Amino acid sequence: MRIHITLLTLLLLLGCAQSGLTPRDPSNPYYAPPAGSRIELKRPISVPAGVTRVFLQRGKLVQGMRFDRYVPSCNFEVRELSERPQTIEPETFLVVRVQREEAEVVTRPGPPVRVASSAQDGGLPMVTESIHLWLGSSQQPNLMRLTCRGAFDDVWRAYPPSIDEMRTALGDYAGIVLP
Repeated sequence: MRIHITLLTLLLLLGCAQSGLTPRDPSNPYYAPPAGSRIELKRPISVPAGVTRVFLQRGKLVQGMRFDRYVPSCNFEVRELSERPQTIEPETFLVVRVQREEAEVVTRPGPPVRVASSAQDGGLPMVTESIHLWLGSSQQPNLMRLTCRGAFDDVWRAYPPSIDEMRTALGDYAGIVLP
C-alpha cells in the first residue's frame, strides 16, 4: 500500500513539474515570455474614448466586426477609462508578471435526446486561452498589461498563443524580447 501511495505521489509531483520542462522554443504554445522579458512598443497606439483596450491581429489594429476570434490576437490595456482618446507612446516595457487564463466563451447545448453521442455534440465549452503580461513603466503608469490569446476553439483543441503567434499578432507595432 505504501508503495502505491509513494508512486502516486511521485507521479502527481512529476505532473506538476512539467511546466518547468517546457523548452524555450518561441513556437511552443506552452512557453510564455517569462517575467523579465521586454515589450518594445515601436509605434504609438491610440486607445479610443470610452474603452480601455486596443486589439491587434495579423499585425493590424482591429475593432468590432474586423476582429476574428478564431485567429490569435493581442491587446494593450490601460488602467483608466477616459472620455477622450489616450495614446500609448513608444517605449520598452518590462514584463513584471505573467498570468495564464482560460476563458469559457460559449457553451453549446447538446441535443435533448441522443441516440449516439460524440464530442462534437456533447455540450462542451468553447474557450480561449490567454497570457497576461503585466507591464511596468515609470513613464506610462496607466499602461497595465498586454494580453495575448490563442484561437477560440473547443476545449480539447484550444491552446495559448505561442510567442511566434504573439509576434505575428503584434506585427510591426511591438516586439517581444526574451531575457
